This record gives sequence, C-alpha cells and structure tokens, in this order.
Amino acid sequence: MPNHRIIVIDNDSDFFRPLHMHLSSCEIDYQRFSDIETYLTEHDYAFHFLLARSADLEHALQDQERRFNRKFYNCTYMLACDDVLYVDLVKKVLKQGADDYILSPFNTELVYLKIRAQQNRLNFLEKLYLSDQSAIIYKNLTIDPFSRQIFLKNQRINLTGSEFNILYTLAKSPHDVFDMDYLFQLITGQKSLGDYNALMTHISRLRKKLAKIDPTHHYILTVRNKGYKFNAHIAEYMR
Repeated sequence: MPNHRIIVIDNDSDFFRPLHMHLSSCEIDYQRFSDIETYLTEHDYAFHFLLARSADLEHALQDQERRFNRKFYNCTYMLACDDVLYVDLVKKVLKQGADDYILSPFNTELVYLKIRAQQNRLNFLEKLYLSDQSAIIYKNLTIDPFSRQIFLKNQRINLTGSEFNILYTLAKSPHDVFDMDYLFQLITGQKSLGDYNALMTHISRLRKKLAKIDPTHHYILTVRNKGYKFNAHIAEYMR
C-alpha cells in the first residue's frame, strides 16, 4: 500500500493550530509546509491528503506549471479551508480539482474523521484494484492502474484520484453502464441521496481533459436515466 500522509499548507499557524494539536496528540502521520511551492519541492510521498486555504489552492491550481506537476495531482484528496464562505472562490477550487471544503472554526476531530473516511475508501479501492488490476491498452489510450498513469495519443493526462477511478472503472468494462449511485459512491464513499453534482463535475472535468488531446472522439457517454459508460465503439476501434 502507498503511504497516505496528511499534508497541511500552513502560512497562518493560528488557523490550523487546533488541527495540528489534534493530529499530534493522535500520532498521525502528517507534515506542515509553509506554502505549496515548498511542498511540491520537498515532499517524497506518492499519495497525500492535502489541506490548504482556498486562495492558496486556487493559485496553485491555476498555475499551468503546477497543473501538470505529477506530485500535485497525486494528492488523493484536496480539502479547501477558510474562515469565511467565499462562494465564488469555493466554486473555482472545486471545479479545478479540490474535493471538498471546510469553514473555520471547525471541529478538528470531525475534519480528521472526514479524512479517515476517504483513507478507508482509498484502501478499499486499492485492494479491489490489486485483486483485478490489469493495464488497459487501446490503440491511442493506455491506462496503467499500478502507476495510475494515463496516456492518450502518447501524451500523459494528469487526473485527480477521483477522475482516474471513474475513467478506469468505465474503460475496463466498456460494454457496461454504471449507474449514478455506484459512481458517486466510488468517488465519495457515501450514498448520493439524489444529489449527483459532485459526480457530474468530475465527469465534466474528465471529458474536457480527454477532449483537449483528442477532440474527435467522445470517450465517456451519458446513458439517459441510467448513468455513464465508456464508448464501446472507441474501445473496439482502438484495440
């Protein structure tokens, strides 16, 4: 199993001080960095749970060099934090790659339990993939579940953890339709209760990343009133 360290980007010690105290008392594997640039330069773990202020995340996600930095996108869970709800800013970071957000003052134990829930989900998915994990190789598309790398037309696509899980799940069974509830639970670990906005946001971002390299093919199809599926015609054509 890869290591899942909690990374806290902390340029304001007062904001995260209660969380630091809680993580330290629980002997949790976590590390503090003063800014995202330092984190990208110094960290050595493959999979992280990243907590940062919304403005810091927005700046990093908009930076084109960081956008294609593998270290940054190997974070499995990015949590935006703030003391005031700036709706437009939160919308931006969620659309760009953040998975969730919290507001201060926050309950440190609940924040940690939120991360632990994601860790448990990730561990379950990793065990699932290890039991049935084979590389998907079509003519122009390669998906390697071991390294979690995707190449389309020989160009690497940087995906978030949720985006990778969705694409791999659909592509390994291109003739199957996956319902919204299944995919929602795949990326969140929770039941949807009829709200699929998070899933649709991930699908939209994933489609845009694929279309940027190959605008002539539709890799993910919407099946009305059912869910999503991989384009089986593309799968057969590209084998």
